[in-house]
Amino acid sequence: MKTTKSNTTDTFEQQLSKFEKLLLGAKLAKLSSFILVAVSLVLAFKSRDNSLSVMLLLTGALSIILFIDKFLSIKEIKQKSYTQMSLVASISKLKLYMSRRKKYEMYFIIFWMLTLIPFSSTYFNSNVYGILGVVLYIVVVAFFGDLAYKKTDKEILELELTMNKELENFI
Repeated sequence: MKTTKSNTTDTFEQQLSKFEKLLLGAKLAKLSSFILVAVSLVLAFKSRDNSLSVMLLLTGALSIILFIDKFLSIKEIKQKSYTQMSLVASISKLKLYMSRRKKYEMYFIIFWMLTLIPFSSTYFNSNVYGILGVVLYIVVVAFFGDLAYKKTDKEILELELTMNKELENFI
């Protein structure tokens, strides 16, 4: 009986650690979105002579701020302490958070990238190179983003299954 409780505690600690790493990933996504906003603002300042570029860059920054506000909030997921039941509930909330984020993230990123076209066109001194650069970046971000989401979804599923199994064993 003692070893079962010890194994449950060890499993719980391992799963809690994995869950906290996933939350850290969510925090880093929020930080990277703030970096995109900063990039837009810096580029808008650099191209202050071109009002079209400035307006588009500020629109891109505003769209990322909207994305941060609507889809990157993890307030309802974070807790001060976890029990097995609360961890299972938090895993479900994280799963919902990831599905909502995954559904809309590429739309916002693509829109943000499209607002960079006028600036990149003046930077490359060619509309074609500016557009190609943005399209290439979108393709690369979409590919690696899809890989990251697949990996995260797999980790959340494993975490959810393990915690549900441990909860069944505990009861």
